[in-house]
Amino acid sequence: MTSVLDRLDRVLAAVAGALLAALTLVVTFQVLGRYVPFIPRPLWTEEIARLLLAWMVFLGAAVVLRRSDHFVIDLIPRRVDARVGRLLQLLVLVLVAAVSVVLVVGGVVMAQGGLTRVSTASGLHRAWGFAALPVGGLFMVVFSVELAVRVLRRRPLPAQAAMGATPGAHPARGAGGQDTGPDEERGR
Repeated sequence: MTSVLDRLDRVLAAVAGALLAALTLVVTFQVLGRYVPFIPRPLWTEEIARLLLAWMVFLGAAVVLRRSDHFVIDLIPRRVDARVGRLLQLLVLVLVAAVSVVLVVGGVVMAQGGLTRVSTASGLHRAWGFAALPVGGLFMVVFSVELAVRVLRRRPLPAQAAMGATPGAHPARGAGGQDTGPDEERGR
């Protein structure tokens, strides 16, 4: 199952990267259209840029969640032992999964409502943009469940594994909670 999720992670990251490239091109074309006299000023670029941004954000958020690359304020986990750290990780992942379920349910409602509305300049149904919420939310639910299983099996999360930390311990601390950061290594 992990190899399937690894492949899904790579595909989502590639799609998010392609969306970023397309967003850059569309916005560049929009700016050039404003200031370069011989380039036509397209009206659809703002709507398409918003659509691309929504998909990039929600697919990228799922990838970042799975890789544990999101911003973390870790003041409390630094000061607790490994068991309490695992419980905190599990609590955070359950909350992320709950918020992701809200994204899925609310996004489906919004996408259904968007089927009856058409964007003025691009002519696309608004549902195309709203669909990013449930799709990204679904991937976040799947990835948060995967990460929760890793925590329950006492396997490190991706960011911890890259740093050689044990589950529940801060990357700069060992399994027993001792500081193994740069100051300890220098004997201070």
